[in-house]
Amino acid sequence: MDRLMQLYRSVGPRWVFVIGFLTFSAIYEYGRVLHLRPLPMHIWRQADCLSLTWNYYTGEATFLEPVIHAQIADGGESGLSAGEFPLLYWAMGQVWKVIGPSEFAYRLFGLLFHFVASYMLFLTLRRLLRSDFWAIGITLLLFTSPVLLYYGVSFLTDVPAFDLALMGWYFFVRHAEEGKRRWWILSTACFALATLLKVTAGMSFVAIIGLYLLFTVRPAWFRSIPKVFPSRVFGWAVIAISLAGIAAWYIHAEQFNTYHAGRYTFNNLWPIWEMSPDEIDRAVTFAKRILLFQIFDTSVLLLIGFTIILLIVHVRELPIPVALLNGLLLLGAIAYTLCWFHAVDGHDYYFINPMISWLVPLVSWLWLLRKRYPDIFHARWLRIGFLLLLCYNVAYARTNLIMRSNPNSLVEDKNLLPTYHRYELELWNNLANPVQNRFQTIAPYLRSIGVQPGDKVISPDDITINASLYFMQQPGFTLYGYDLEDPETYDRLIRFGAKYVVFANERWWGKDDLRPYFSKPIGRHNGLWITDMTDRPSRKDILLDYHQHQGLLPWKVDRSTLFVKEEHGIFLLNHFLW
Repeated sequence: MDRLMQLYRSVGPRWVFVIGFLTFSAIYEYGRVLHLRPLPMHIWRQADCLSLTWNYYTGEATFLEPVIHAQIADGGESGLSAGEFPLLYWAMGQVWKVIGPSEFAYRLFGLLFHFVASYMLFLTLRRLLRSDFWAIGITLLLFTSPVLLYYGVSFLTDVPAFDLALMGWYFFVRHAEEGKRRWWILSTACFALATLLKVTAGMSFVAIIGLYLLFTVRPAWFRSIPKVFPSRVFGWAVIAISLAGIAAWYIHAEQFNTYHAGRYTFNNLWPIWEMSPDEIDRAVTFAKRILLFQIFDTSVLLLIGFTIILLIVHVRELPIPVALLNGLLLLGAIAYTLCWFHAVDGHDYYFINPMISWLVPLVSWLWLLRKRYPDIFHARWLRIGFLLLLCYNVAYARTNLIMRSNPNSLVEDKNLLPTYHRYELELWNNLANPVQNRFQTIAPYLRSIGVQPGDKVISPDDITINASLYFMQQPGFTLYGYDLEDPETYDRLIRFGAKYVVFANERWWGKDDLRPYFSKPIGRHNGLWITDMTDRPSRKDILLDYHQHQGLLPWKVDRSTLFVKEEHGIFLLNHFLW
């Protein structure tokens, strides 16, 4: 231990944190994960984000008028649709214009942004706890949360919004200590931008506004921290401007979506009181089996629960503002869960931003220990126990990310550390979608057979909004919002400009009423068929053999006219005019 302390002093706390973050990243195999295509868990939402980014890159979208690949707006004639504030998508679109489309760059940005936010959290905790050990330890413990590790590099705005909230707390603490206006402006700006990126990230901002309101009417409660809030006129003016900016975007998004009649997401409640008993039971079961353990391992959940109980028991020893802050955040987390209870069933990323209501009690407990029980706060046994907890949770987080990030093969338990929970491995293995994986390399092939970037396609095997369309780099239509079992739907989509069908499931060949839309194949790639719905002459491949075998063609095919070649491991027959 003494040698470790000497090494620590020679390196310095800042570099110890940086080295710790990089070491954890290596343990998590981020060097491999950063190069992966979108992974199965919530590929629906990942593809939405990438689709928005792609259309900013191509110039199809303007900042205030986002566009997705799925033609769900204007009666099926456009992809105009708005959700959260598109700053991240727009910014990455501009980066792609310089370096070319790169999911690696997108993932890397997410990791670097989380590093910056984590570093600012470390600086915040140094100021609050006056302990480098606990500042480094708590920050790195946060970096063992499976949902933060997975979604931090998965294109969604949830983790960047959470990171902005952490930055907002750093500037808030700076203002509480120094009373300088610039810190209040920066803090409010970070909280507002976090809320714009993800409305649920507004929990911190709402708690701050609630405290400020109490400060305005009961300033005596805040005498122990007189600089925590600025003067009323200035402080409320900054908040008013921030709230106006938040409202302006969400009002614009609502009006924009109403006008174009297309929504890829909704900015509304998803409450428990609108759920059936079966839906509630399913959500509770998922929470007990999967969801809670994606936030933290049981060991950390127990630690946080223990600290909350201790804070309740010792609430009179806390300054009134600290007690109120913890109460507001915990009540906010409960209210949030009830108002978005549908998300408990399968939507783990919805519970990233409420994690602030767990982090603040843990920090408050350590702050109370430092103030009231310094012997425990500095005790070697407590620090050794925490280090063991941290090491275990690094192993736990690594196992979780490995299970989540192997989309093309089943993970066997013999290849994992026994740190995962009972139902996890089965869930992650069952998420693999071989059909979606086939789309990931098809875009160059589509160009080679004459499908142009602006040509609209139908993807009848895709239940998501944008996943297959994003991989194909084509605007078009999926099962989302369209009944692709109905011939009239195809006729309507053809009028909207649909030219091709791209699919994997050969059951479509057996549907007599849909046969006209699938009867002119022009190519096959990696198990996907491409058929032409236009009137121009089409080309055929080995699907002719399949048709002939199934009795779908009324004539025989002369095999001597066909030439076999191999492409991407699949044998194709020479295309010819029909």
